[in-house]
Amino acid sequence: SDLVSIIIPTYNRSHLIGDTLDSIKKQTYKNWECLIIDDGSTDYTEAFIKTYIENDKRFTYLERPDTLPKGANVCRNIGLSLAKGDYIIFFDSDDLMISNHIETKCGAISETTYDFIITRTKYFNYDEGNKVIDKIYKFKTQDISHCNYVKQIVNWLTYDTCIKAKLAKSIRFNEELTSGQEYNYFAKLTLESSNALFLNEIVTHRRHHTISIQANLKINKRASVRGFYNVFWKTYLDIKFKAPKCSKRNLVFKCYRLVIKHPFLKKEQNMTALGKSLIKEFNIKGFYYWLKLI
Repeated sequence: SDLVSIIIPTYNRSHLIGDTLDSIKKQTYKNWECLIIDDGSTDYTEAFIKTYIENDKRFTYLERPDTLPKGANVCRNIGLSLAKGDYIIFFDSDDLMISNHIETKCGAISETTYDFIITRTKYFNYDEGNKVIDKIYKFKTQDISHCNYVKQIVNWLTYDTCIKAKLAKSIRFNEELTSGQEYNYFAKLTLESSNALFLNEIVTHRRHHTISIQANLKINKRASVRGFYNVFWKTYLDIKFKAPKCSKRNLVFKCYRLVIKHPFLKKEQNMTALGKSLIKEFNIKGFYYWLKLI
């Protein structure tokens, strides 16, 4: 059977990662490797994971070199470089795989010509959140395209996918982003291929934290707005030489609308670069947008 590489970045999760690794050990599909990349933990993550490696050599523990910047994206990219599998599954160090997680994904992708598979996720400890998360999956396989993803007509979570390794390795996570990194990655991935199958099946249980990066962003409105702007702008820069007009216009216009709504961005972001991009993507209408900005 095909080898599946599971890539997990982690940071100070020694109290939670055991549940994650136990859920991987219980998989009905046995031919996997799990690369755990530590982002500089200061707890007992290393010692804890090494107890798992002693009993199961399919687990590998790696430390992010001090020469590389901190961040989950850097860790995922290290994992991508070292993964030996035919398929890649990204996972988080606090969530749980349902026992048929890999089998469901791998069975679907190995028996078809699709380049990646998308499944579903649910919270196991936050019913209120499931009302929100369920709305993500209101699409069909035929709706999957690069432009629909950029516009968020279709959407999914990082650990919903199983991707052919050649495709997954052909792009990288943007290491400058601290939020919205999955949007950037999948915008680039769907540009390379949108030949994907959506399986309307829940195979991941997500853990809800009362305090998280996303929760903190909501509390700090400015940081949230800044985060959105950075994601859209950096994604535009990453794909502008290959992307169709529909996605380039959408990304630039999202940046423009954020600046109009939140003028503080004018002092923080490069408005000249945004103005030039508006004119490039929208022509005369873009010049009108630019005038409104200044």
